[in-house]
Amino acid sequence: MGVQLKRVSGYEYAGPCPWCGGTDRFHVWRDKGNFWCRPGPGHCGRDGFVDQLTGEKMTPEERHRLAIESRLAAVERKQREHEQRLSALEQMHRKMYLADAYHQNVNDTDNGALAYWASEGIIPETVERFKLGYCSRCPTDHQHRPSYTIPVIIAGKLYNIRHRIKNADNGDKYRPEMAGLPSVLFNADELYNDYESLIILEGEKKSIVVSQSGFCNNVAIMGKSGFNAAWRVKFERFKRVYVALDPDALDQAAEIARLFGDRGRVVILPEKIDDMIVRYGADWRDIEHLLAQGKRV
Repeated sequence: MGVQLKRVSGYEYAGPCPWCGGTDRFHVWRDKGNFWCRPGPGHCGRDGFVDQLTGEKMTPEERHRLAIESRLAAVERKQREHEQRLSALEQMHRKMYLADAYHQNVNDTDNGALAYWASEGIIPETVERFKLGYCSRCPTDHQHRPSYTIPVIIAGKLYNIRHRIKNADNGDKYRPEMAGLPSVLFNADELYNDYESLIILEGEKKSIVVSQSGFCNNVAIMGKSGFNAAWRVKFERFKRVYVALDPDALDQAAEIARLFGDRGRVVILPEKIDDMIVRYGADWRDIEHLLAQGKRV
């Protein structure tokens, strides 16, 4: 039975199903030795081992051995990925000089960086506190556009530098300093301060603006789906955890709040919280009121 496949990723190949046709519904995993036709209208949903395609017969012992080998291969892949992430992170730890250099650039009046941060409602003292900066050519943007930089520093170590691309479209704003870095919480040092409650926000800039407004007890995730469930242990000491994501992310906010059981609250915002503060003049009393209205899920 002839099957023409193209590699789609790693050990995975896809193409037309030999039984029901189509274009890319039929998948074969070379390392696992199995195949699957993704089910759907007009598709057969068959699955099995590759020997059924080639006509070669495998004994139960051979299939058992192949299953073990595929599991070992999966473990090895995960280990390689972990080592690659660790290597990238170790490199990042050694690049604090970059965060400092980008931060120094805000003093150059020609690039307008300080004026940009001011337009976002961020005062010079806050620019200094968070080491906000400017980069003339973002290293991971294929167009090498200029960017405004936000270093992610935890316990004195640099974990990332987030580049906010200048004049980018809404869905194309952010780039990391380098690829392969693990996701971490922004402003994570606040996890270890003596607060009764903590706020989870969406985006580093919101964390900065909210901190400046008097609510330093916050951390931020990188995007509405950026919370890792394994992080919930970091919040065990807080009596209340408020999840205040953007207005279009209530479902994701509820998912996060559920991780904290009775301590979790979803905060329903009428606008993005930084816009509320910078554009519409909300102050600490307005934020306190919204937190007090937080909903259990």
